[in-house]
Amino acid sequence: MTSAVTPSLQELFPFELDDFQTEAIAALDRNQSVVVCAPTGSGKTLVGEYAIYRAMSLGRRVFYTTPLKALSNQKFRDFGQQFGVENVGLLTGDVSINRDAPVVVMTTEIFRNMLYGTAIGEVGTSLEGVQAVILDECHYMNDRQRGTVWEESIVYCPPSIQLAALSATVANSGQLTDWLNAVHGPTVLVDSDYRPVPLEFSFVNSKGMFPLLEEKDGKIVGNSRLKTRRPQKLQRRDQRPQGPDIARVVEHLRSRDMLPAIYFIFSRRGCDSAIATLGDADLLTSATEREALKAQIDRFCRETPEAIRTQQLEPLYRGIAAHHAGILPAWKALIEALFQQGLIKIVFATETLAAGINMPARTTVISSLSKRTDDGHRLLTASEFLQMSGRAGRRGKDEIGYVVTVQSPFEGAREAAYLATSEADPLVSQFTPSYGMVLNLLQTHSLERTKELIERSFGQYLLSLQALPQQVEVQSLQAELDKIDNALEGITEAHLQDYQKLQGRLREERRILKYLKKHSESTDAPELLAQQERLEAVYTQMNANPVSRFPKPVKLIRMQEKRQRLERKLQQQSKATGRPQQQRWLEFLALADVLTEFKHLQDYKPNMMGEIAAAIRGDNELWLALALESGRLDDLDPHHLAGAIAALITEKPRSGTFTRFHTSDIVEDVLYALRRVRRRLFRTQREHQVFMPVWLEYKLAGLVEQWTLGVTWEALTAGTNLDEGDLVRLLRRTLDLLSQIPHIPHIPGEIKDNARRAAIAIDRFPISEVL
Repeated sequence: MTSAVTPSLQELFPFELDDFQTEAIAALDRNQSVVVCAPTGSGKTLVGEYAIYRAMSLGRRVFYTTPLKALSNQKFRDFGQQFGVENVGLLTGDVSINRDAPVVVMTTEIFRNMLYGTAIGEVGTSLEGVQAVILDECHYMNDRQRGTVWEESIVYCPPSIQLAALSATVANSGQLTDWLNAVHGPTVLVDSDYRPVPLEFSFVNSKGMFPLLEEKDGKIVGNSRLKTRRPQKLQRRDQRPQGPDIARVVEHLRSRDMLPAIYFIFSRRGCDSAIATLGDADLLTSATEREALKAQIDRFCRETPEAIRTQQLEPLYRGIAAHHAGILPAWKALIEALFQQGLIKIVFATETLAAGINMPARTTVISSLSKRTDDGHRLLTASEFLQMSGRAGRRGKDEIGYVVTVQSPFEGAREAAYLATSEADPLVSQFTPSYGMVLNLLQTHSLERTKELIERSFGQYLLSLQALPQQVEVQSLQAELDKIDNALEGITEAHLQDYQKLQGRLREERRILKYLKKHSESTDAPELLAQQERLEAVYTQMNANPVSRFPKPVKLIRMQEKRQRLERKLQQQSKATGRPQQQRWLEFLALADVLTEFKHLQDYKPNMMGEIAAAIRGDNELWLALALESGRLDDLDPHHLAGAIAALITEKPRSGTFTRFHTSDIVEDVLYALRRVRRRLFRTQREHQVFMPVWLEYKLAGLVEQWTLGVTWEALTAGTNLDEGDLVRLLRRTLDLLSQIPHIPHIPGEIKDNARRAAIAIDRFPISEVL
């Protein structure tokens, strides 16, 4: 650790702090963990910066975790400027810089893996000397695919380490804090709705731009002057209300001095085509700004000609850009840098821009209030709307941030007002066991301890809250049962059943005696005397039964009947309460059963093959391990190995995707040989109700082979209709697994060497990380 001079608190924050920031700092000074929930752009990061300052002043370390590599890279640059480059490190899986520094920025997955304490978490540094961990963008717990990482990080983190969870506004921040109190240690909630730059909401339709909201009877409601009639579902498309064109909306913004703006459009194609709709608009930037744009863009074109997005170059000189996942990272980095300087006046972006990257604007425009998802077409959630709205208003630059919603054929002012006045969505649990989780936990913990850890998840906590009414009823039923048991005073069910049978015999013997008396000629007739003896015998038996001690035995019988009813109900309630709370553990055990069947677990302990799978990061660690263990990949040349690896980690490409680079025969033969293992894994997973993807996609492997062989980027992109951003993502995912292979234990040295060579061949611009 370096001994560089730590900046003073006054040097770090030479301005008056907001109340919520002061409150959070005080909690950290009391050695408490803290949950900070505040709107986007309100200054939550300052709390993390103070945690860094405090740790460094104490000679200790801080880990700063983010959900995205791009955000980690940005924080690495920012903190280097704030705390000195010698004091800041970066860990993002394939990048490791100054990892023993006092401040290490990393993705949350890296931190989670470190907490496993196994080979997968060996990144050249440890938790030794760590004072605090900042979990930035903690609302990512809601992310369906990756939210589990935040829950695991909190559950596994040693209680001696302070946690600072920084989150956008969520509805159940109190529940999140209570959970941290339960599983980690004393935690304070700092919940603020303060926005340093207030938001003003507008609505644009074909008639113009209007205020979206108004105050009525002390409440903020939709503007009553805007027509809110919902379009009829059966109307023809040309009869539905049409919104203004993009050029008209941008003109509204320009004329009202509402630029720069982020214009959210929920498709890549929509963002790209929106640029064309502005034509030759040349009035958005000043002459000085155009000169600054030209100087920086020209320098970028000279230094990185491969990354130029030719069809969008001319609009960029005029301050107009698009930003989405289909664009090369280097081009996106240029867009972000120019926008942060205020040189780009309008950027058409998908909602991914709303997630974490520091690109605030004066205005955000939300072009549609609904979007297509895997679950169909739906209205935006309140949190999605808030996340995009929160990009409006630049602290220190704007007095007001503007949020503009636009009429569409499907939504209008009614839906816009509803979303603008809605509370944020609650955090839900996305805790999901995986093969990697099973293997890594069982390497270092007993099955019993592992079960305890699984049952400490946020999902388990929420389930326990949902089950409270049933638990109260169970307790009430049990109390009533105990009361009945006390009243019965040792009377067993057998005593009561016997007594009931004797009562039935008594009635029958009395009936017979009555009949005999009526028809006998003498009171001492033999049959009458015999019947009286039988009756006396029944009385004797009844008196011998403990039930007869009670003045009202019938009441005891009724109590026993009630007891039986209560017991049945208690069993039903207990079963209903316990079943959902067992769900995650049952999923864990199902994964363990599959691993046992494939001989990666033995008596709930990973064996040598289990250690192979445990060291892998992927969507299905067992499938990747089985492929590596098969021997089929051992003798492949580096470019063939890269192609085969790509096939194992690639999702099914979109319909219509094509490439002129065909997969080689050698790779196809290897993949064909793996199909039998794949079928067996599919079948076994299905039998155990496990639903993990088992990718084996031939189609794009040829692209990866050719890039590994040295084909130029221009030639590669010319041979496919994949967006450049998608191609980068394919190659980076392949590079990620290839980079893992040399660190996986118990596999042949040949495959490790070839993986290293393939990784070096792939890791060139534009695939290499831009820091």
